[in-house]
Amino acid sequence: MENGGNIWSTSLRIMKKEIIYVLAYCAMIVVFLMIEEKMENTSASSIALTFASAMLAIPAHLSVLSRLGTADAMRELQSKSPRYIGSFVFRTIVLGVISCAPMLALVIFLSANNWGRTSLIATAVLVLLLSAALVFAKWGTMLPAIVMQSDKTFAAAGRRGRMSFFYAFPRLLVSFGLLSVVQILAIAAAANMLGAGDSYFPAAGGFDFGLLLSAMIATAISSYQIVMTAVILSRSYLRAENAANGRDLVAVEAI
Repeated sequence: MENGGNIWSTSLRIMKKEIIYVLAYCAMIVVFLMIEEKMENTSASSIALTFASAMLAIPAHLSVLSRLGTADAMRELQSKSPRYIGSFVFRTIVLGVISCAPMLALVIFLSANNWGRTSLIATAVLVLLLSAALVFAKWGTMLPAIVMQSDKTFAAAGRRGRMSFFYAFPRLLVSFGLLSVVQILAIAAAANMLGAGDSYFPAAGGFDFGLLLSAMIATAISSYQIVMTAVILSRSYLRAENAANGRDLVAVEAI
């Protein structure tokens, strides 16, 4: 159970502790990206990627919330709630869809008003970032509630969100925003240095190892982003639960 340290050091500590899950996540993502080249069903791919993220996020939540070792905590969770993974994935997708709704509405509106492509993309990304941080700060504690087997409804998550919103929101902006920028810059730099192309299996034949290495760098940063988000949401859950039960807030250091 992780209690002390800022979100940066705690996330790194959890990544080291749960390295098996981190490596499994990275491997799954790279395999999914390769398969995606041959598939046209993007919705199925999105679900698969969310599932892979959940398989890393759940151990990260347990590292913050449970006093048991991760393997023991997952076995106990499995025995009490055999469908917890499906519930976690479903709610993650729902939160993601809610986060995307304002962006999609804005894109439709701005496209009808003939906005330039660059301005449209920049505005859409900014709105998506703010919307995702708002949505997860408000209702994201339903995810740690799943692994703690407590009330995971929107109503309960909303009540917790009111208590922990100002802790979660700025930190989620860091997790969703800053780390995404770092990831994009790292991918661009790696692809440029390694001469990566657009396809793992180029039409000319062979295999693009430069693209593979770039993807591995991207997934490493993405795994840190997932763990950090889990740390933020789990600490938000603890703060709200402690406040609701009349206990002192858990000690959480600033960024």
